Amino acid sequence: MSLEMVKIFMKEVGWGFLATSDGNKVGVRPIGSCVWVDNELWCATTDGTEKIIQLREVPYAEYCFSDREGKHVRIAGTCIISTNNDDKLKLYEAVPILKKYIKDPSEPTYVVIRMKIERIRLMAQAGKGYEDIEVPK
Repeated sequence: MSLEMVKIFMKEVGWGFLATSDGNKVGVRPIGSCVWVDNELWCATTDGTEKIIQLREVPYAEYCFSDREGKHVRIAGTCIISTNNDDKLKLYEAVPILKKYIKDPSEPTYVVIRMKIERIRLMAQAGKGYEDIEVPK
């Protein structure tokens, strides 16, 4: 599978999960506002949430997108929390549903998780093992 096929799979399944940790406690939550920007995976969220607190402590996370049959892709990497208004506007314009929840993209509580991808793994069929997908440079 190629990176382009991973992107198509993510769109098909829609929602995924984001796992973060502060070094002691792990949190996993559904995520639906992800888009690829160049070679990074960007996601909208609210500042002060548990995931942001954990990412500031340990700036590494993993997304998992799965279908009903167990086929899934895991995307892991280092993260930065961007409060840059240009980043926020770019994501706001790329994810139309954000307009339903965020009235102004310069809102200080709206932040962008920018993941620099380190590893992508695909399990094409439950129980069949992982295939590494080439990570964009």
